[in-house]
Amino acid sequence: MNNKQLSSLSLLALCIGTLSACGGGSDNSLNQPDSVNVAANKNSNTQNNSDTGSSNGDQVTGDENKYSQRGRVIDGYVSGAKVWLDLNNNGSHDADEPSARSTDQGSYLLELTAAQRQCSVYVPTYVDVPVGAIDEDLGEVTKAYQLVLPPSLEAIEDDRIAAHVTPLTTVLWQSLSESETFKGKSCAQLQQEPRLLSELLNILRQTTNEVIAHYNISEQQLFSDYIANEDEQAKQLAERIVLGLQASLKKRLELAEQYPDADEIRVIHYPKTPRSEHSSEQLWYRDIVVFGKGDSTFFSETAQMDSELENVVFVEYLRNTVYQPWGSAGQYKQQIDLIRENAEDTGRCVFEEGVSVSLQGIEYKLSNSLDHKRDNEVQRCDWQQDFSARTERLLSISYGTELVEKHTQIEQRNEMLDGLTDWHSLVNKHTVLAPQELADYFVASGYELEKTLTLPAFSWYKRVTDDSGEHRVMTERFADKDWLRTTYQSDGTYTKQCSEDGITWGSCQ
Repeated sequence: MNNKQLSSLSLLALCIGTLSACGGGSDNSLNQPDSVNVAANKNSNTQNNSDTGSSNGDQVTGDENKYSQRGRVIDGYVSGAKVWLDLNNNGSHDADEPSARSTDQGSYLLELTAAQRQCSVYVPTYVDVPVGAIDEDLGEVTKAYQLVLPPSLEAIEDDRIAAHVTPLTTVLWQSLSESETFKGKSCAQLQQEPRLLSELLNILRQTTNEVIAHYNISEQQLFSDYIANEDEQAKQLAERIVLGLQASLKKRLELAEQYPDADEIRVIHYPKTPRSEHSSEQLWYRDIVVFGKGDSTFFSETAQMDSELENVVFVEYLRNTVYQPWGSAGQYKQQIDLIRENAEDTGRCVFEEGVSVSLQGIEYKLSNSLDHKRDNEVQRCDWQQDFSARTERLLSISYGTELVEKHTQIEQRNEMLDGLTDWHSLVNKHTVLAPQELADYFVASGYELEKTLTLPAFSWYKRVTDDSGEHRVMTERFADKDWLRTTYQSDGTYTKQCSEDGITWGSCQ
């Protein structure tokens, strides 16, 4: 079983709805955009917001406030939408965050203080498109949705450059927001932590390249006013993306009522080619992720949807995870996965139990797993399993210092499960199992980066992340590959080198 495959969500999905409690004056409620009467408000909005003007949609001119952000809201051009700058990056519009309404041709102008303008490059710009807004191509909006423009993370060189917010920029943001590194990072944090900013800039550039390759568009198309440029390819792609954005917002609001205490809710709709079919036709899929407070509960689902994005055709993947204390020393995890290849597949249940403990600043983790084929579609994945019959075990150790972090993970299977023979069926064993026994298993095992692993292993991975120098250096070793060293520069770029022995380094083939 490939655990990375089981745990991953689609990076290049078409839309995401996020509910998070990241501080900065937000609570855990979701506020659906209010309906608006655009016709009644149109004249007053036009007086307050200046048009962006430029025929190619890439620049704006005029004598607007020196400190401002302007551009267009584009599906078709959308008027009557609320545009706001998320200064603390918590996903909610707080009272002290600037906002404006879009007007003719989707134009908006955010009037900013000098400090807010400086912050605008570090945080996302959101657009709430409510029922009643006007799409100049399609007419009145009947289903609310949200658009996002990711931060550029680079200094403003030309204040006339327009910041357009479109379904294409929203795709980029949802890909970035999957990264734990991006989540909840405020302007103040990024201004104070240049190393973090460098890391985020690298992620932004990598993700931009992935989105461009996935949709076969250029970077210019990704951020452009594709209507003014008469770019029919980008326009049709954006219209398709909006269908997913609307369905995601609707489902996210439903889940917010169903899980009022959730710490975070994500909903993603995206087209993909089913993995079990030979046809190249793309079908709609939906990913849902719900996190409980303090990681107390976790639920995720991947389902194939009908063409209207209203009904589930079948659930392809379902995960439920529960965390609880494990004595005074650690945490216990119980996880169940249901995996189906297609609608006719009865599916298989994958069960995993695990504990994590910390001793003298070192974190140790152990998890056991086994799986069973279901007899029929209605059979439940019953947690009452005999983990003494486990078929796979994962072990990991994380150690080091604040500036030099080290991590090793080991996968063992079947006949390799010698040692730690009592470390199964773990839920109530914190009174009889000593965490020191788990720590002792790693002694003289060769878990360190430069040493040879002596424990039996189906596969293993070692990593050292060094932030003690001017630039971050990450060195990795894999069971079946060469050493890999990645050096991150302050501008977000990076270089990679490979080695067979960790001593002599050269270019990677």
